[in-house]
Amino acid sequence: MIRNTLIALCVILFASCSKGTESKLFGKWQLQKVETSGDVQNVDTVYFNFEHSLFMYQVYVAKTNSFRHQYGYNALEGEKTLLLELENDPGPVSKFLPYTDWNSAKQTYTIDKLNTKQLILSCEGKTYTFRKF
Repeated sequence: MIRNTLIALCVILFASCSKGTESKLFGKWQLQKVETSGDVQNVDTVYFNFEHSLFMYQVYVAKTNSFRHQYGYNALEGEKTLLLELENDPGPVSKFLPYTDWNSAKQTYTIDKLNTKQLILSCEGKTYTFRKF
């Protein structure tokens, strides 16, 4: 009985400590800086949230002391390509896009670095550095 319990515990631990890209991506990430052609802009009001295939983009709006958010989906193509798509939830994507630097509801990023503390994405000549929040 004790042996079976120990085996089950080990299996659970190994499964929860998976080193795959999806498991490392899971959780809330705070954007810290955006770099474009050597120009660095510090940011602390943008959050990407990942839970399995679900995605939430959050933006803190200081003027109203509130958060705006939009739900959507994320998908991985291999280990280095991250596809994000916003849905019309809770409202139209078109009303949320002005709070972002996205041109449409879909964005494709290259994962330059991903570990338990840092996420670095690149897209269209910009590099985005996040910290695990």
